[in-house]
Parts: sequence; structure tokens; C-alpha cells
Amino acid sequence: MKKSLPMMLAICLVLTLASASAAELADYPSLKDFYADYFDFGSSMSTPEVLDIEYLPFYAAQYAIVTPENVLKPEYVLDEYNSSKLAKEDQGSVALQFRSVKPLLEFAQANGLKVNGHVLFWHEQTPDTFFRESYAANKPYVSREVMLRRMENYVRISMAYMEENYPGIIVSWDVINEAIDDSTGGYRESKYTQIVGEDWVLQAFRFARKYAPEGMLLVYNEYSVPYQPKLTGILSLLDELIAEDLVDVCGMQCHYQLTTPTISLFRNAVQKIVDKGLKIRVSELDILIDDDTEESFNLQAKRYADIMKVLLQYSDYVIAVQTWGTFDTKSWKSYRYPLLFAGDKTAKPAFYALIDAGILP
Repeated sequence: MKKSLPMMLAICLVLTLASASAAELADYPSLKDFYADYFDFGSSMSTPEVLDIEYLPFYAAQYAIVTPENVLKPEYVLDEYNSSKLAKEDQGSVALQFRSVKPLLEFAQANGLKVNGHVLFWHEQTPDTFFRESYAANKPYVSREVMLRRMENYVRISMAYMEENYPGIIVSWDVINEAIDDSTGGYRESKYTQIVGEDWVLQAFRFARKYAPEGMLLVYNEYSVPYQPKLTGILSLLDELIAEDLVDVCGMQCHYQLTTPTISLFRNAVQKIVDKGLKIRVSELDILIDDDTEESFNLQAKRYADIMKVLLQYSDYVIAVQTWGTFDTKSWKSYRYPLLFAGDKTAKPAFYALIDAGILP
């Protein structure tokens, strides 16, 4: 940890000549330990990663907190068949199943990791039947009243299941993902706004606060936070939630390029959120580059370090920093080489940039 950044980058370039086995990965310094005095460091994890037993000790050593990449999103959780059966008696009823997320929750429980729940409500990856009478594709959309009861039941069942089966494992929930429109800063048009109205965000957070166990952090999660007019819209939404003490954390996704947003814009967004008394969770950090050359990897490393320096300056307000994946080839943007480890599982310059003592306050 005491080595300078240039020296660490040089070491990394030697290491990347050969693929790293699970045993070799165990020898890497721990990101979790390096940032333990500042905030939790973690990542998202996909189901294939959780089921790859060989590499689980590596994930447990590196991360203090994990987010299920997909399997807590509504398309995996909503039980459409049993929901339709319940709807015969009550259209507001909801049936849920959590089979897909169990391997991740059990991994976290066995290794003392925290989990961020992602996500209760999102306009994407939600079955259209969730919004329709009898959960049937050929039926009309439900009324506002029915939709609100479905939303409340969805939250109630989710919170109760986790508290009963995995108490204390999920420390925070992304209540809503991406409700603000990029170009207007107003509410994004969605089934939720069409059926419930623009107060759907407020209603969802009311339900979350009502059923969340004591100490659970409620998160509003969003991308492109530093940009206008979106930032103004996000801040306005947060004000509405703060007025009723409904939100604890703003999640900043941080899928960034090498030069955009500027560090100044990023810092400004962090400051604006902190000024409202909220915590920040960097929920989906990755840095996109155009190729896998040494030059691009080194520029990526500097970009990661520059962002982390800002977050370390605000460490009293940052609860966690999580990359959106571990290995480039498993990333949703694999063709842009965005993460800390290459496809051959060797550490990239970005990894060493983040465990260089020179970036610490």
C-alpha cells in the first residue's frame, strides 16, 4: 500500500501477462480492508458469479457489500401465476418469490457481507402484467387505487421475507431506480406515472418507510446525476422525500467516461446532495474506455483514482462505493473494458490505483 501509483501500475502490467487463478487472486490486497476506515467497498454480483464456488473466497475477501445484479428486480421476483390466482379475490394482492436471489443472500450471510437490495420499483425489468387486471396481458390496466395496493403489498412482502429469513443482511434498499427524465428534469413517463401519477415516487417511499425494519437505509438510485437539468430534478425529488423523512441515501450510479462528467461536475453533485443532509452510495461505478491498450488502462486508472479522491474527501457522508461487476468480460459493457480486473482475472492498473496509499486523505 505504500508504493507510489506509477510503481503499482508497472507491477500491474507485468501481472497482466498471465491469467490469474482463484488461488493467485487470494494474494491480491483487499479493497474492503483498504477502505474499511472510510466506507464499505463492494460490487454487484451476478448469479453465475455467486454459483462459481472457486472464486467466492476472492469476492468475500475483496468486498464488504454486494448488490444482486438482476435477481431482486421485479421481473425475477413477481410471481405472475400466483398473483393472478390471488387477484380473483383481491386485485391488489401480490405474490412474490425469492428463489433466484437465495444463493447470493446465503453467500453474504455465510461470509459476513452486507447486501444492498436492488430494486423495489423500476420502470424497466418489470412485467407489464404487474400493471394489468388479473395480471393478464390481455386485460386493461388497473386503477390508481389497485396499483397503490399492489405496490404496498410488494414492499410489505419483500421486507417481511428478508427480515424473517435473512435478518440484518440487507442493510439498504434501492426503493426506486431512475425516476427522473434526462432531458427535462421532470418525472420520467412510465406505467407508474400513467396509472398512479407523479406522486408514485412519494407513495413508494411511504410504503418503504412503513415496512422497513429499524435501521434500514432507503435509497433513491439514479444515473447521470451530475448533469443538468437532471440534477435539479433529482434534488427537487429528494426535497419532497426529505420533507417526510422518507429517504436516507442518494445512490449515484457513476457509469462514466474518461473525461465526462468532469471532476468539477461530479464534485458539485456530491456537494449538493451532502448539503441536504443525505448520505451517498456510489452504486454502479465503472469507467468506459475504447480499447484494451496500456495507454487506455493507465488513463482509466487515473480516472478511477480521481473519482475516489473526491469520495474520500466526503467520506463522512459516503456509506459505500460499489463497482458494477468485477471482471471486464462479465460486465454489461464488456466491450468497453470498464472494471478493475481484466477478462483473464488479472488486476488492471485501475485496481492498483485504488489501493495506492497516495489517494488517501
